[in-house]
Amino acid sequence: MATTPNHYIVILCGGTGPRLWPLSRAYHPKQFLSLFGKKSLLEQTVNRAQNIVSSKKIFIISNYRYQSKLEQYISKKIPRENLIYEPAKKNTAMAILLATCLIKIKDPNAVITTMPSDHYIKQVIRFKNTIKKAASIAKRHKQIVTIGIKPTFPNPSFGYIIPQKKGQTLSQVNLFIEKPDVDTAQALIKKGAFWNSGIYTFSVSALINEFQTLQPEFNPIINKLFQSENISKTIDEIYKIAPDIAIDRAISEKSHNMMVIPIKSDWSDVGEWKSIYQKLAKDKLGMAQINQDNQYLQVNSKNCLISAPKNKLIGLVDVENLAIIDTPDGLLICNMSHDGSAKVRDIVNQIVKDKKYHQFFLKK
Repeated sequence: MATTPNHYIVILCGGTGPRLWPLSRAYHPKQFLSLFGKKSLLEQTVNRAQNIVSSKKIFIISNYRYQSKLEQYISKKIPRENLIYEPAKKNTAMAILLATCLIKIKDPNAVITTMPSDHYIKQVIRFKNTIKKAASIAKRHKQIVTIGIKPTFPNPSFGYIIPQKKGQTLSQVNLFIEKPDVDTAQALIKKGAFWNSGIYTFSVSALINEFQTLQPEFNPIINKLFQSENISKTIDEIYKIAPDIAIDRAISEKSHNMMVIPIKSDWSDVGEWKSIYQKLAKDKLGMAQINQDNQYLQVNSKNCLISAPKNKLIGLVDVENLAIIDTPDGLLICNMSHDGSAKVRDIVNQIVKDKKYHQFFLKK
């Protein structure tokens, strides 16, 4: 696959990963965790990006709270000036728009691929070729190109992309539905829908035009960025007025200028314990372990995910389909059947609302 000149990659690195509590915390979220091997999810994402573009064309947008982590580990792989910090969390629409505007100032002809920092993707070469194809299409057609994943079950935690032409390797997007219920998701899959990977490729002008047309409340923000003589000060100012909305809600659900490329890949957004269990190696009882130093004994138990501090023995009796996630100050026992692991967010919401529990998620 030919390389597209002016192709940049922006890695989104601002999430807190509440559904992976108690391993994921506000100051050490899932993108910094090593869940599949020794490298963190973020490091694996950067490595994939380096297979597609040069390091100087990789940007990371994150929150100031992660500055020390990023500069300690990632600045050795990409230029420090390519680390963009948001003064507040305003969701993915603002993060992507900010990175797009800053890159457009440097390179008006840029084509950008944005990707989350916390995904699991096994077929790296296939992924590389698909992203390069998306960049070529985005440059040629001036459309937003998203990557569609073939669903394996009706997951209500994902967005669904319905292509105009079922079974095609490239199609206009007919409809985008964000996080439908299980029954609706099942019906969409029968119609040939894909999971939305959250990976978008576009020319800078195409994305900015979509914001100006579909989300006019962002126009003052765009104007301020392009007219700014002090970018740092301007970023602080615009984040005080920026809408808090996801790119999927702001653009994907409304756009008529979007194409989808399906990819056959072992992919996961690593959004919940069940998805991690599905990707890990398992023993003959279906037991999976995040830390291979774990020790467990069982009686009539199977199909569990185990994570615990070293030198701790786990005993399991008459249980199955559980995630047992033990840390020095937190223990989660979660049913992985149905949407149980997705409800971990509800536990974190309770922690955040009650000050006496803040230390278990919000504190360093």
